[in-house]
Amino acid sequence: MICIVGILLCLFFAQKINLACADLGRHIKNGEVFLRQNLVIDSNFYSYTEPQYHTITHHWGTGVIFYLAHRYFGFNGLSVFYILINLLAFLFFFKAAERASNFTYAFLFALLSIPLAASRTGIRPEGFSCLMLGIYFYLLSRFKGEKINLKFILTLALLQVCWVNLHIFFFMGPLLVAIFLCDSWVNNKGKETIRRYFLLFLVTTAVCAINPFGVKGALAPLTIFKEYGYMIAENQSVIFMQKRFGSFVYLYFEVMFALMVISYIGVILKKKAKNFIAPFLVGLFFSALSWRAIRGIPMFGLFFIPIASGNFYPIIQGAGMRVKEIFKYILRVISIVLVLILVFLRFNQPVFKMAAGIGLMPGAQMSAYFFRQNKIEGPVFNNYDVGGYLIYNLFPQQRVFVDNRPEAYSVSFLKEVYVPMQEDEGVWKKIDSHYDFNAIYFYRHDYTPWAQPFLIRRIQDPQWAPVFVDGYVLILLKRNEKNRQLIQLYELPQGMFSIGK
Repeated sequence: MICIVGILLCLFFAQKINLACADLGRHIKNGEVFLRQNLVIDSNFYSYTEPQYHTITHHWGTGVIFYLAHRYFGFNGLSVFYILINLLAFLFFFKAAERASNFTYAFLFALLSIPLAASRTGIRPEGFSCLMLGIYFYLLSRFKGEKINLKFILTLALLQVCWVNLHIFFFMGPLLVAIFLCDSWVNNKGKETIRRYFLLFLVTTAVCAINPFGVKGALAPLTIFKEYGYMIAENQSVIFMQKRFGSFVYLYFEVMFALMVISYIGVILKKKAKNFIAPFLVGLFFSALSWRAIRGIPMFGLFFIPIASGNFYPIIQGAGMRVKEIFKYILRVISIVLVLILVFLRFNQPVFKMAAGIGLMPGAQMSAYFFRQNKIEGPVFNNYDVGGYLIYNLFPQQRVFVDNRPEAYSVSFLKEVYVPMQEDEGVWKKIDSHYDFNAIYFYRHDYTPWAQPFLIRRIQDPQWAPVFVDGYVLILLKRNEKNRQLIQLYELPQGMFSIGK
């Protein structure tokens, strides 16, 4: 039966990579730079606009792993590797749920969690945070109430050292330890147990400084989400994104959140709250995170499995034998129905079916091939979304104007240069004269308020010639002597572009 859950999860995560707007290309390049130059990037290394701007590459270790997987197994192998990482994370949460209840409950709530756990299938460093969260929660739940020995402390310390070099969510490790410390204190587990948890908290917090940036790297979570000069979709609230895009995932999250709240109420009413503190605080944190930023939804989905299982199980177990037997069969029927519903969603719900498979989306590398084959020169003006793609394909021959790391650019640059130059023709001409752009490389599906109007103006601008377009990007060249032959060969007629009046 567990294989059914694993297969369904893999099906949901099997999504082709849209490299043109993904961070993945930059992560791979980070790993390549580290292995070839022994360099952990601490500045805006890939940009020609603010190259000295300081930044902390907190996920540098993930870049190394992604680079090696890509080098030896290609994008197909990297896709499979990432699916396995998420599957392993899922299994740790499933085992924690099974310990808190039984297989039937864990199976049911695991099925319910899949659309949330797989709501962000892009290959990102946060996959490692999901795995670490699963390992931490499983181990802390397993040894809850028991005497924590030195081996356990050293194990979590080693995991924490890995985590701090893989993803910015490493602070969640000590946070989980602090929650279980609080649980031990409230439930009066004894002074020795509380002291051991406190020691574990101190150790996992202290080893966060074991990263290339030292204490600054350890404190990065306190500053990384400061004001950006650019709005990031993954950092927006559920309500904001639901009003703007209306995705099925947001409504589903709200339903599962309501179900989790009901489980808490049931535990309180049935006075089954003996081990309530840790799951309550964990659920509270990841619920608040998900409501505040949609990037938290997959983690909420994963924690939903053990928390909902652990909450509902004692409520039903408190009923009579006859009721328990009937409910067991009801849960099995519901699970079968859920399997069928999930198969339907996977192949019919647009958010899940759009790019089924592994590896790159078809034709994803055609624009880069065109750019390189024709030896197009810079400076290149590009939009935010396509920055990682250009870093992967063109660096170091070409550096980018901007890329999808808002923390690597000053607020003034993003707010006073990057956005205004797309909104105002006067600002565009001023910036163009400063950098003397030779090419524009633009991700076509940039739906910021300024992007599409800017593209329309450039297509209609006699100083620029569109020479390449596909389902991902548009490339334009400035009409100058350097580009004259290429424009003669490849200029696209304006009639092929659908431009609204």
